[in-house]
Amino acid sequence: MSRTMREELAEFKRASVLKEAARQFYEKGYDGTRIEEIGTTLGVTKPFIYYLFKNKTELLDEICVGATAVSVETLQAAISAHTSTLDQLRDAVRQLALQVVANQVGIAICFREEKYISPEARRRLEANRRRFDVLMNDLLTRAKKENVIAIGDPQVAAQVLTGAITWSFVWFRDGGRLSTEAFADQIVELSMSMLNAKTY
Repeated sequence: MSRTMREELAEFKRASVLKEAARQFYEKGYDGTRIEEIGTTLGVTKPFIYYLFKNKTELLDEICVGATAVSVETLQAAISAHTSTLDQLRDAVRQLALQVVANQVGIAICFREEKYISPEARRRLEANRRRFDVLMNDLLTRAKKENVIAIGDPQVAAQVLTGAITWSFVWFRDGGRLSTEAFADQIVELSMSMLNAKTY
């Protein structure tokens, strides 16, 4: 069902506040950011933000939970897009690498400020992480059974692979020596080499 103009406007307002909150959390930290400062930058009042979000913690909750949810969605989409397990794996690695670049700020905030999220957000975040782990473990297990990769323990391989992709948020710089596409190509090449993947 299509959304009404009012619903789309409300979503736009929420997204704008979240984007600015994320920028300030990233630059100044959660403790160093004030709701008033977010409002001033956006040209809106403090009550306007409190109408959309209960408090500063809810802003952080949405950013952190969203960062983990999009990783699950990205992995699911890559798996659904292909019939070949090897193609699923290659595309999953590539799309996850691109997703890390696109959501670099949100991922960084989640790692740095996770201690401040609410208990409910923590449950949602951990559920997303478990779902991601299940999907990645299953993908690598299938790939091993089909002999398109040669690894020992798929769960260990899944953790190493996920960590290598995710932690690139620390060092990759958009506009640097590597383009986003070249970066993703390198991540795929290195990952496939690590997994001893077949080349056909």
